[in-house]
Amino acid sequence: MLYEKLNPEMQETVDAFADRLADLSWERRSDALARVAQPFSERFDGDEARLAGKGFLTAVLERLDPEDVADFHQAVLHLLSLNPEHQAQAEAWLEQHPELAEAVRAELAGDA
Repeated sequence: MLYEKLNPEMQETVDAFADRLADLSWERRSDALARVAQPFSERFDGDEARLAGKGFLTAVLERLDPEDVADFHQAVLHLLSLNPEHQAQAEAWLEQHPELAEAVRAELAGDA
């Protein structure tokens, strides 16, 4: 898990943020993660910027520890994660909901 590789200060930051997100819908979690991940990305250039934002997203998702993907917004977040298990969960959900696959891919294209 990426979270376990973080220093204690960053783990504390991720834990606090995950706690704030715990009771929110996946749509609201997605909005909040987009706002918060941006400052991590702004400290770096190019691929490092994208990796920093995705790293924060991944660590938060690991702390939220969802068992399965349950909706569109969660699928998008899981596909953005650096964790292959998250990505596989999202792909499995998309196989069950092929009618939403194009919309998910379009959302991802907007985040690229």
